[in-house]
Amino acid sequence: MKALLTLKEASKKYGGREILTDVSLVISQGDCIIIRGNNGSGKSTMLRMVSGLIPLTSGQRLLEHTNLVIGYTPDRLSKLRMTSTEYLTHMGRISGMTKKELKERIKELHDLFRLEQSDQLKMSHFSKGMLQKTNVMQAMIKQPDLLVLDEPFSGLDEESTGHLLHSLNKIKEEGTSILAAVHDPLLASQLESNTYWIHQGRLSKESIHTSSEQKVVYFQLEGSIDLSVVDHLLEFFPDITYKRSENGYMVMTFMYKDYRSFLPEFINKGGEIVSLTRKELG
Repeated sequence: MKALLTLKEASKKYGGREILTDVSLVISQGDCIIIRGNNGSGKSTMLRMVSGLIPLTSGQRLLEHTNLVIGYTPDRLSKLRMTSTEYLTHMGRISGMTKKELKERIKELHDLFRLEQSDQLKMSHFSKGMLQKTNVMQAMIKQPDLLVLDEPFSGLDEESTGHLLHSLNKIKEEGTSILAAVHDPLLASQLESNTYWIHQGRLSKESIHTSSEQKVVYFQLEGSIDLSVVDHLLEFFPDITYKRSENGYMVMTFMYKDYRSFLPEFINKGGEIVSLTRKELG
């Protein structure tokens, strides 16, 4: 496959602080690439560099051709006082699309993302899931060669996550390349992709190819632990995700590879296990 976009030894500094150092990446047609890393590691900065929204401090950003269409979704979309159709029409006009093209494309996107095309409901009343879908739709209003997504699943419920995963897999099958920052390893595993990590400003490729056809084993632990200890655990087990349950317990999700080392560390740090469940995907 031909390379659509290439970063060569790209670095980014803000003031005296270097956020990314000598990042090299080739994105080819039909690729799906996941970027992982802890909060503040530089994932969003890298996505904005790829999208051309911020300049490189050093290095090169090379495009396959000057007319390459890149769709970019920030990590959140504001609750605007307009309908999704009005918003997408505005974004399409900025992209130079005709009225006829826009009407057909907006209907197509609403159908693809299973979002009702209402003339009354404003985005100010949208749920998180509806806003995220609209966020991706605006990036696709003009058929993109490359779709860049910053935490597209953040805050979504299970149903909305499933709908968005289905849509992204369909987009990928149609030939659009995808570059996404995804924190949750379980969600990353459901997109057939190659995974890269950003650690201390440098990009490295994960050794295991992630495929939706593979069986993914993970665990959900419900229990109690001092919140100040969680940051310590995340330093050693960056794949962990956590949230508070309705009954006040901490629910922590971790992968099979961390099972034997995480549980003793959790207990040694004063954690108490209420329940532990083994789950599978695939």
